[in-house]
Amino acid sequence: MTSFWNKAAAEAAQRQSQCDVVQADIRSEAKPSRIRRDAPSVPEAVTTTDDPLMLRLAEELEYSRRMLDALGDSLSSDPLIVKRHMVAMQSLDIVGQMLGHLAEVIRSSDAKGAVERIGMSDLKARLTRQSTL
Repeated sequence: MTSFWNKAAAEAAQRQSQCDVVQADIRSEAKPSRIRRDAPSVPEAVTTTDDPLMLRLAEELEYSRRMLDALGDSLSSDPLIVKRHMVAMQSLDIVGQMLGHLAEVIRSSDAKGAVERIGMSDLKARLTRQSTL
């Protein structure tokens, strides 16, 4: 009669041989494994333009946005100003966001694609409206 340990060792060897067969099958496949995937392609709207003037314009818009942000930060440190001018302060933030989106459109090699990526629906609608002229 075989002992418990001999029986367990025989079962483990059988399971290991099954695992070896599965691994050999996977390694012999010509297609890549499902674990590794190619990186997603970068949308053309994210790719920057080669036009140096457009890049400089985008940089100036970003600079203007940063100045507005600094102004808003400075004004928001005074609770009285915040209380009296809350709507105007929010407008500063909205204008800053708009400048950032416009800078992205100008910087992009695909302006129409960059407009489609804008999250502000009002700005996006104004940029994509059809002319009535």
